[in-house]
Amino acid sequence: MTIKHVSLNSITPAKATIVNGVEIDGYVDGQPMQFVRIANGRIKPSVGTTIHTSCGTGHVVGYTKSNMLRVAITDFNDEFEFITADETDIMDAEEYVARNANALNVGVDSDRETFIRLHKSEITGRLSERNEERMMVAFQYFEPNEVVVGGSIKSLQPTDEVVVRIIADERETPAERKARIKRERALATKLANAMLSVQSDDLDDTVPADILAEMQECFG
Repeated sequence: MTIKHVSLNSITPAKATIVNGVEIDGYVDGQPMQFVRIANGRIKPSVGTTIHTSCGTGHVVGYTKSNMLRVAITDFNDEFEFITADETDIMDAEEYVARNANALNVGVDSDRETFIRLHKSEITGRLSERNEERMMVAFQYFEPNEVVVGGSIKSLQPTDEVVVRIIADERETPAERKARIKRERALATKLANAMLSVQSDDLDDTVPADILAEMQECFG
């Protein structure tokens, strides 16, 4: 299966259609496809897609380990307010997002510490250059304007790009089907003959002659 990023308006919807045992959502350029979805079951937008959240408007910059969206807010909602549990502080959208980003980075630090413990060199006590790069890619820090979005978001626009999975449509031509059946029959006959050849001595002693004759007739 191939992953592609396509605009919503390039997809031709399909209902109750099965291709190679897979229920598809539609077609892209004539190819059957399924939507890739995030943790809450919504269609997965591509990196760069504009997302509207309660904190403001931003764009997708990546995805979390739990299959949610990482969104960088570029236009904060001036009407957003968050009151802390003890009601001692009221945060605006920018403050709220920055505070959550700091909390998320505590988790990133923990993931990096675990990775280092598991993959560091026993000699130097440090990561190799390759493992250092792997860690930096796998466990990225959140910027102060980044938020994790896993709940409801406003509907995507027709021109927005989304992630889809192309389903291989492996249809045989009549000639291919004929050739496959011929190969399968030839292989079955070869295997049967080999088994009969190996077991012929034992079979002659234990299997009645009429059964042996029928097996020879069936398998050649």
